[in-house]
Amino acid sequence: MSEWKEIIAKYTDSAEVVLPGESVPGDPFWVLMEIKEGLNTGNYHSIGKRDSRTMIMLFPQREMADWAAERLEEHSGGFKVRGLSARHLEVLLRLCEDGYPIELVVAASGLDHKGDLCGAVMSPFQIRKALNFETH
Repeated sequence: MSEWKEIIAKYTDSAEVVLPGESVPGDPFWVLMEIKEGLNTGNYHSIGKRDSRTMIMLFPQREMADWAAERLEEHSGGFKVRGLSARHLEVLLRLCEDGYPIELVVAASGLDHKGDLCGAVMSPFQIRKALNFETH
């Protein structure tokens, strides 16, 4: 069984809960995902690594995600904005809690003095608390 199928089997019975489609609203976040031949590959855009963990940026506003996607297109195509529903987010939070090597960074509402996006690394607990999600 492939790694993604094992992840899906552990957390949900539906790939759509892990791989947001084009029509999914960003409630509570938006992300950048790799799209090839019209299909979501399951690869979130990484903003780098820290302590061997892949850092994934979560955008509170669609406009911020669109801006980041436009900048990314200049260097690397294939990433599109996708909405992250509460169900999608819960899977990411559970992956973090189970030790999967990802770290979630919530984008700040503006750019820094260099024109770059700012963000804060947040634990699953902090994200749930900020969004008033129930803890699992």
